[in-house]
This record gives sequence, C-alpha cells and structure tokens, in this order.
Amino acid sequence: MRFTLNKRSRGVAVTAAAIATASALVGCSAASADTSATDGDVSGKITIWTWDAPGDGLKAAIPAFQELHPDVEIDVQDVGNPAIWEKITTGMAAGGSGLPDVLNIGIDYMGNYVEKFPGELVDLREFGADELADDFASGAWKSGSGAGGAVYGIPYEVNATGFFYRTDVFEQAGVDIDSIETWDQLLEAGVTIKEKTGVNLYNQDKAASAADSAGLWQLLTALQGSFYFDEQGEITMNDEAGVHALELIKKANDLGIVGDQQGSWDTLLESLRGETDVAIMPSGGWMAGVMENEAPDMAGNWGVRLPPAVEPGGITAAVNGGTYLSIPTESKNQRTAWEFVNFALGTLEGQKVVYDGGGMFPGYKPMLESEGFAEPSEYFNGQSPNEIFIAELAQDTPVVNFTSDYARALKALTDAQTRVLLSGADPQDALDEAAEQVAQQTNRKLASD
Repeated sequence: MRFTLNKRSRGVAVTAAAIATASALVGCSAASADTSATDGDVSGKITIWTWDAPGDGLKAAIPAFQELHPDVEIDVQDVGNPAIWEKITTGMAAGGSGLPDVLNIGIDYMGNYVEKFPGELVDLREFGADELADDFASGAWKSGSGAGGAVYGIPYEVNATGFFYRTDVFEQAGVDIDSIETWDQLLEAGVTIKEKTGVNLYNQDKAASAADSAGLWQLLTALQGSFYFDEQGEITMNDEAGVHALELIKKANDLGIVGDQQGSWDTLLESLRGETDVAIMPSGGWMAGVMENEAPDMAGNWGVRLPPAVEPGGITAAVNGGTYLSIPTESKNQRTAWEFVNFALGTLEGQKVVYDGGGMFPGYKPMLESEGFAEPSEYFNGQSPNEIFIAELAQDTPVVNFTSDYARALKALTDAQTRVLLSGADPQDALDEAAEQVAQQTNRKLASD
C-alpha cells in the first residue's frame, strides 16, 4: 500500500531518512530580503535547482517568460532526487552560500529547512504571494505556509489521493463499488471479494521493510483531519484518529483480506499489471499516468474514484504530497526569481506550458478549471482521473504537518503497526508507546497532555 509519489517525480520521499514538514511550521519567518534584491528591473540571470520531470516543466515556461522579459537568462539545473536534499542542506548550513535563486522543495522537506535554518527562505508575502492563496487548493497552500501566515513556497506539483480499483475483480465478486461510502463498508466488501474471487483487498508490507508500509495509516488518519503532529508541532499520532486508523488496518488483517508483500517499486508494478492481484490501490494521483505507461494491457480493468470516508459524511480527500518553488534569502536576484515563479505557477499561461512540459499535477485552480483539463480517459473506461482529483482538491483538506521529526515518528509508527499486524498488539497501546518514544527522542509535547 503506497501513499507516496512515483519513482520519477518523488515529490514526497517517504523514507526513514526523510525529515520534514509543510504546514503551520514551528519556527521564525524568513528574514526580510534587502531592497536591492526585491526591487529593480526583471533582468539578469537566475538559476533553479530541481530534478528531471519538474525541470522539464520549468524549462518549457522559459520561452514565454522571456517574451515578457527578454533580458532574463534562466538556468534550470537537474540536481537529481534525492541528491538535491543534501545539497540544499549543505548550502543552508553554510548560511545560504552556493544556493541558487529558486529551489524546488518537497512537501516533506520544507519544514526541516525552515525549523533548522530559520531565515534562509524568503517569506514570499514580500512580493505579494499571499494574494495567490485563493487561487490554489487550500490543503496544498496551507501545507506550504508557515507560522503567522508566512509563505515559504508556491505549490508546484500537488497530488491528491487516487483511489484506484480493479473493475473486473469487483464485477466478478458482484460488488458495486459506487455503493461503498465508508472504509467499514469497504472491508465488508473485501470479505466478499476474497470469498468470490480469492483476491486480497490490498497488499501491505506487514514487517515494514519499506517506509511505504505506513501509507495506508497516513491516508486513513488524514481522512479524519489528523496526522503524526498537529499545527503546533505537538504529537498526535496516538489520538482518536490515529488509533481508529490502526484499528481499521488490524480489522482488515484479522479478516484475512490483506496480502503480505514487501514494499518496492517492482512489487507495485506487479500489482498494476495484474501479476499479483489486488482489488484496490490507494495512491497518489500520479498513479493514473503510471498505470497507462507501465500496465497498458490492463486498460479497462482499472477504475478510479474518491476514497471512501472513514466516518459517514466525512471528508473523501487527502493531499498525497507535492512540491513547492521557494527563493533562498541569499539570492541576489530575488525580484526576477519571484517573477518567474509567479509566471510559471501563478498564471494560466505559465501553468499550461509547465503542465504540458513536465506533467506535474497542478494545484492552481484556474488551470484545474480550464477547458480540456479533465478529459475522459479510454484507459479508465471513460472516467476522468483529473476530474476526481479536482473534486478532492476542492475539499477543505487539512494541513499535513510533517515537522523535522517526521523520520522518528514514521519509524515509531511502522514498528507499532508491525506489532499490531504480526503479534496482535492493541492499537491504542502500541500507538501510546510510539508517541511516548517520539516525545522522549524529540522533546516535543504530546497533544493529549
């Protein structure tokens, strides 16, 4: 079960080494840029650090931007992912020395930079970025904002959760996917599917050999408006939502409808291609494109819909990662850097060429509402995956606050989950122990105290 981005874009790197956030960040807002950097003509050279697919999108925007500002030179550098994170960290640790004018930052890394290196990213409100807030999906915008409303990055790639399902498996089992409104109902359907077809509802890395094994818990918790930490950075992983999420996972396991499969890209592809059958696959919206490219023979056998709510009438959406464009305070050409970021991500003209060039799913509402963006897909039997994702991003999704201690919380959670799945531990007890462990390691408060 994956709740991460794909191998190519990797906007969220859910690994044990990932330490990050994107939400109401604990720490100081960025230092004010000097007037020489923020004022003046839009001219000169700017450099951008990114990686392959996002870089392709930004390169595509350069010609149109240069028509408006012919005296600007833009160098988009493919630093690589995950190499870019260490390189940014090194630059920030050196007081910003060597950093470019624009940084492509993953949602789960931004908070780490802001907390550990306060003042190294420009608060983009200095350029009026806060005026763009209503033009972006709320969850994505809030998850890139900081304390007091500071804006540290403009959403570039925004991924809603795609709830993909095997149409042929559900049809064979005689289960109407559209009748399923909650996860409890889904688990009941999973029992029927297993009895009628022998297919597991989903697969999970029960021993947590890969960090992706936490993906389902993160989704179920986010669907209840919670996460590992709250907006103040206090630990919430053992709150009612977190416990209920782990109870649902335990219930599915106890019902015998969960396959045990080590997490990896190769095993994911096996499931996509029907080599290892599963009935559902919650994942990032990017999975729609991966299915078409990597499993073309499965056309017509995969469908997509909003994820079921955890509770009746609950939200049916969750932000599943993304990236932002940010400007380091050490940039000597902040004005030009901002104008390019604003053009590429904050205008319909720019968004169209960026999307065509790189394929990153945008969070910019005018782009989502533009003609032709939500075209039906033959692969998905005439369904429109983009239409589903737009409906998710239109919901008031909660802030996803990773904090700089996400790696510790992730490890504690997966250990707790493994004890529940393999040893029958009680979800509440397991999560209470995990939360206490994180509190001792980080000196963060438990929100329940």
